[in-house]
Amino acid sequence: LFLRPFKIGEYIQVGSVEGTVEEIGLFATRLRSVDGTFILSPNAKLWNEPVYNKNRNGVRRTDITIGISYDDDIDFAQATLIDIARSDSRVSGEPAPTAFVSELGDSAVSITLRYWTNDKDFFSTKLDLTKLAKQTFDQKGISIPFPQQEVVYRGQVPTQ
Repeated sequence: LFLRPFKIGEYIQVGSVEGTVEEIGLFATRLRSVDGTFILSPNAKLWNEPVYNKNRNGVRRTDITIGISYDDDIDFAQATLIDIARSDSRVSGEPAPTAFVSELGDSAVSITLRYWTNDKDFFSTKLDLTKLAKQTFDQKGISIPFPQQEVVYRGQVPTQ
């Protein structure tokens, strides 16, 4: 803790401990989790593991991944996600938001929107853009498929 990897008010993750620092004591640090749970962590634990400080740099990168149908236009879906990000003033223009195919899944092509935002706007921006992406995809006819399986009978077709 001599190196001051965190201070009061910052959101940190150290091993399984994660929350906003509320008090740094001589032997333990008090944190509040996202759901309001009280956490008292011994400083020895915080000293001996990597500290992930979610606020220190002031900005955070966010990914939102949405699956689209194999029948949908990938370029159109990517352009739509980028337009959604650019329309939100909380999304940083530098680096510019990007969208890419992140996976070819069993039932969907996964498109990931990647953007940067101020650390204080991280959660609200992600929630708002996820909702807006769904609404916009619905308006533009881009489908978000659900997992499905195709059953093929080989040989004799069963009778009912």
